[in-house]
Amino acid sequence: MPRVGLGELLVIGFVLLVVLSASRMAALGNALGKFVYSFRKAARGEGFVDARPLPRASPAEEAEATPAEHPPAGPTRS
Repeated sequence: MPRVGLGELLVIGFVLLVVLSASRMAALGNALGKFVYSFRKAARGEGFVDARPLPRASPAEEAEATPAEHPPAGPTRS
């Protein structure tokens, strides 16, 4: 496999700069930096929410709940 030297990398970088423009390259670098940051954070196990299921209501609490207490979640027609 051929090795890529510094000259080849400079030519590739110049072509990318011309084709994608400087503003898009900055946005790409920003997105890449955020990805690396979040990947490292996830690799350490930080930032995760413990997803335990909520406890179920007792049968007595379920019997006390009436439909008037819990209206349908959607647009209502008048």
